[in-house]
Amino acid sequence: NPRHNHLAIVSLEMTGEVWLIRKRSHDGCLEGLGSPVSILPSDWPSSDMTESQFNLGRWASDALWSEDGKYVYAAARLHDSISVFELKYRVEKYRDDAVVAEGLELVQRIPTQGQTPRCLCMSDCGQFLLVAHQHSHDVSSFERNEVNGTLSFVDRITLPNAACVKLIRADKL
Repeated sequence: NPRHNHLAIVSLEMTGEVWLIRKRSHDGCLEGLGSPVSILPSDWPSSDMTESQFNLGRWASDALWSEDGKYVYAAARLHDSISVFELKYRVEKYRDDAVVAEGLELVQRIPTQGQTPRCLCMSDCGQFLLVAHQHSHDVSSFERNEVNGTLSFVDRITLPNAACVKLIRADKL
């Protein structure tokens, strides 16, 4: 997490979940916080859908933090969606304003506008999120609402065999 260096998010590919983990300050070991959280609707897929034949339709890909450390964005391949989660935490005054993570809360689930999202990328400023799609051969762009973390579709561009997308600042070339 860019804001809280003791927190991380793990995308659990074969279960379609994300898991908030933390590094313990006393020994540096990693531990899960609570249980993994599904990135898919509870009723998806139905048994008559083709997607249910592939790992019961549960297939996560990438997950990342917003640059402010408040939100997690996680992509689901067969569902072709991004789930947006808000980090829930409390600040403990008696521990030098220590941030204590309490879990993730679903804010939004939005279609990726393509097939089989593989990679997510956030702009340095945190205003835009890009999604590379493996099977529709394109990259979609979304604008991020900085107040509530939600996404709005902006555009998409055809890019054959898109599997990964990274942004490079022009001033860093």
